[in-house]
Amino acid sequence: MPDSGLIKSYPEFFVSEIHQEVLWMKFSGNFFHNLTSFDKRDFLGDYFRRIKKSEDINTVIFQTNYRDSGVDEYVDFFLSHTDEASLFGGTRLLEINKLSNIINQTIINMMELNKFTIQICQGAALSIFMNIGFACDYRILSDNTVFYNAFKKIGGLPLGGGPFFLTKLLGRSRANQLLLLEDEIPAKQALKLGIVDTVVPQAELEATALRAAQKISQTQPRTLSGVKRLTNYSLQELKVYLARETEELQRVCVQMGHQKIFA
Repeated sequence: MPDSGLIKSYPEFFVSEIHQEVLWMKFSGNFFHNLTSFDKRDFLGDYFRRIKKSEDINTVIFQTNYRDSGVDEYVDFFLSHTDEASLFGGTRLLEINKLSNIINQTIINMMELNKFTIQICQGAALSIFMNIGFACDYRILSDNTVFYNAFKKIGGLPLGGGPFFLTKLLGRSRANQLLLLEDEIPAKQALKLGIVDTVVPQAELEATALRAAQKISQTQPRTLSGVKRLTNYSLQELKVYLARETEELQRVCVQMGHQKIFA
């Protein structure tokens, strides 16, 4: 029997369901508010460890559906947290650090799972969610998905390891082009670049994900976990990169605060 403790319901954060050997986590609400304010966020690490220990779950689907967290919310969050208080020992910069650290730890937790992981995404989405998807083994988009490089609007930096993953997937030159020259990345372009695996009509998104999850769940657990250990061999390199990313983000946010004060 699957671990019933894996079935959770935090409607403004995430809800989870179990479909035979597949755990489905559906994230929603306001991404920035959830990760910096939701009183259950610290429980995520324990929850991932519980997934890892479950012998009945072979595949995890992560559904990111943050309609309340678009470009405007991204800009508002960062500009409201880079004022004078941030520069002189205030707590606002700490909120940005907290957001960055939680995103980074979640990505590491996802990659360390000994399960096959699938991300599905639809509609207008921040490139943060594209970056989080890189921590998964398989990525499925609806054909109306568009990722937005919102960090460019405020002169900030991408969160969630985007440059690290894109450089691995595309090479340094193409990664720089995608991050610096493109304001948005539609689903078809993402598929052409090979940074997602499948694009389907929105109405078919969940059914496609479940079919893929059920198929991979037929693989022997020891094979799944063994392959994951091998493909995650360079995980330590990612951890070092994410620490550097947070340092660079702090530096940029302080510069943004100075620009606002002395503009």
